[in-house]
Amino acid sequence: MKRILSILCVLVVGMLDACQNPLENFELKFKDPLAVAVQIKYTIPTGLSLDKLTIKVAGPDAEKVVTTLNTRKFKLTSDGKLFLCLQPSVTPSATAPLRFNVVALSPESVDHIQEIKLENSNQRNLTITLVSNKNNAEPAHESFKGTESGTVQNTATVKTKAEPSVSQATVTVPQGSEVKDVAGQPVGGALTVTADPVDNSNTSRAVSELPGHGIINASTSEGGFLGNQQVLSVAGGVRITVYNDEYQLAKTFSKPIQIAFAIKPQMMNPNAGRLVQAGDQIPLFSFDEITNKWTREEAGKVQRNASGELEYVAEIKHLSLWVAAFTEEVCDQGPTFKFVSNYADRSPGYRCEVIDQAGNLVIRAGETISFTGTINNGSSTRITNLKKGLKIRLRLYDNNDNNKVYLSPEIDGCSNTEVPFDLKSVVYKPVAPAAPDKRQNVTITLNFKCGSKGINPDKLPFKVLYAQFRAAGSQDEWKDLPTLRWPALSTTVFVELNKVYDLRWGSIPDRLDIEIKDYKVTSTSWPIDLTESESKQYCNP
Repeated sequence: MKRILSILCVLVVGMLDACQNPLENFELKFKDPLAVAVQIKYTIPTGLSLDKLTIKVAGPDAEKVVTTLNTRKFKLTSDGKLFLCLQPSVTPSATAPLRFNVVALSPESVDHIQEIKLENSNQRNLTITLVSNKNNAEPAHESFKGTESGTVQNTATVKTKAEPSVSQATVTVPQGSEVKDVAGQPVGGALTVTADPVDNSNTSRAVSELPGHGIINASTSEGGFLGNQQVLSVAGGVRITVYNDEYQLAKTFSKPIQIAFAIKPQMMNPNAGRLVQAGDQIPLFSFDEITNKWTREEAGKVQRNASGELEYVAEIKHLSLWVAAFTEEVCDQGPTFKFVSNYADRSPGYRCEVIDQAGNLVIRAGETISFTGTINNGSSTRITNLKKGLKIRLRLYDNNDNNKVYLSPEIDGCSNTEVPFDLKSVVYKPVAPAAPDKRQNVTITLNFKCGSKGINPDKLPFKVLYAQFRAAGSQDEWKDLPTLRWPALSTTVFVELNKVYDLRWGSIPDRLDIEIKDYKVTSTSWPIDLTESESKQYCNP
């Protein structure tokens, strides 16, 4: 058994110069894990203790979601990863998708509820950043009552914090409304509504919080396509959630929810060329984070409230991210500037700007289009989502003299054309060559001597091995090694020779409990050859 343990050790760390047996008196009894359907990497805020973080799975198909060992005891790995699997008999499809919510709870962070929709068996990988509940980061929330059949018993109103230059949002859920989840099932019992506002202190800040970064690729509620829109100014925005004590998320309401945004006095109506006033309509958009789609909804209107102040009011019947904003249509096509330069490679970065015919910086969705880019000969950069009728140039600044600039030819901003940009007069000052990459491919192979009989996979103590590595003694993030799967008992890794690593491994991706420290890579090839005697117990009779 010790010989096999040593072989298995080498199999996982096969590129290492030695493999002492760190597993004395340890018996290998692997259980084949289920295939991972969803892997979530949580970014944990400083000060948050992983042992205080609780993971729950809720929603319509929650009972079909399990751990890698087919249990319901969900927990994160030490590096903040969560592996979710489906029950063996479950196969999602486009016609029969699976929907569930992954809930992360901690007394030290804002509760996070992530909707998941699976339409196939492909693994989904997500990264979620948890937010500390310090510094007033908690969204506004209000509790209210619903019947078990999902009918709201009392009107609930929640207001976001009043902050300078950010539009306060008010959300009102009416009494008597029937609340249902995305699968059409009632959401009943004790309910909570939350409202998390968009920071619209300026257009640039607002679009940084919006999917698409201020470019809205929207359809109508009837399914028609509007074309790309750029955000000009944001009257208000809010992400609304309603859920019960079981973290079942609401989606639709039989009676409209009212949303209201306080209008900033200085807000302009760009279509009318004046300040916003009572009676103005402002387009309203919703964003579905599951389908990743924007929809233009029925617009609300600006009116005066009981205090005589302007506010934007609209009615909605489903929950999403909601944004009231003036927009204009832009072109989804645009020119490509192809650089002609003396740099075959190793170009330094140069400051570039997109300008109009008058030499002014072009603004797109509240931000000027400027960036730092390399100009290697034959490389290119494409500019899209500009308003129609705009003539543009690319302006490049000399790294040694900011007063010296280079201008591309002028081109229509909606033209799907390649434009040569001659930069041969730019002084040739390449960056220093990169240090040579000392990493090499290391191939790990396990060879059984079974002859024509072949291996009996049912006799192997594992079917899959998972492993991670990092520099020995460091606190770097663990890096995944390629998974070793039967019957291809060979894999390749790209690592630096003569370097010492710490490794951890196991037959289940979220239980890499066997740690091996301070091993050095010394060879690019490591065949693990079992003798005929050692192979016999794994061979077919």
